[in-house]
Amino acid sequence: MTACSEDVLWITDLKILQKVKIQGRSLKIVDQKNIEILGMACTQTKDVLFVTKESSVVKQISNQTGEMTDSKYEVENLELSAIHVNPDGKVTVGAFSGEISFPAVGRRVVIVMDRSGKHETTYEYDRQGNPIFTIINNITRTKNGNIFVVDTLSRDWIGRLVVLSEDGDVLNTFSGLSDMNTNEMSDSDSESKSDSASDSGSESESDSDSFKPVCVITTPSDNIIVSNIDSGILFFLNSSGNLMSWYDINKVGIFNPICFCINESGHTYIGCFTYEDSSDNAKIYEVDIL
Repeated sequence: MTACSEDVLWITDLKILQKVKIQGRSLKIVDQKNIEILGMACTQTKDVLFVTKESSVVKQISNQTGEMTDSKYEVENLELSAIHVNPDGKVTVGAFSGEISFPAVGRRVVIVMDRSGKHETTYEYDRQGNPIFTIINNITRTKNGNIFVVDTLSRDWIGRLVVLSEDGDVLNTFSGLSDMNTNEMSDSDSESKSDSASDSGSESESDSDSFKPVCVITTPSDNIIVSNIDSGILFFLNSSGNLMSWYDINKVGIFNPICFCINESGHTYIGCFTYEDSSDNAKIYEVDIL
């Protein structure tokens, strides 16, 4: 999901891409394309850039004409897996070679490109020469140049958030509640965790604490929000990747969050999923995050 203007969203269920206009509590479908999307982002000209399965070229849809074409952003001999567009127009993508496997076999890279599509920086190895990533699923950046990467480590979506500096140093990693010292949590945080665990019924403590990140975004205040697909917990980090707080949005009736976007005026939208055997429709919530 991405917001290209005040009242227009692009949304996908991974198989169908829709441009929708917000009309009160309803969404009006403006355009629809049958295409499998792995990630998307809006440019400053309100065009949509997106990556598709088994493709090395970023696709684009013109805001003016609605035409879908290949863009100038390409990763030769690699497959794209994620994309982010920075306010300065630079495009950051995740890409890989070979099969998706755990542990990873083949290359796993984050590439920053300028407006013309020229590759500026490639991030692949740490300072010790070890590969950094397993599967790159989502990317965002902060004003200080740091890059936040959702790195999936296993087939059951357990993962981590990797924080890179512009120079390529791994500044930080975040792995959810397992990174937190329970003695450092406030009483309200402990209560939230306890309530969440009791609400989950038969879910074990280890399952409820597992970190399965899917989406990460940067807020207007240059902080980070990252979701956990296994729970309703949103984690709030600063631009260096240090945890500031967390909140269980199940408490306000928002369940199964999977994606976010923020429009030009700072309104945050949370997209949720439903399970295959559910008769419910997936929902999008507009929320104010201070």
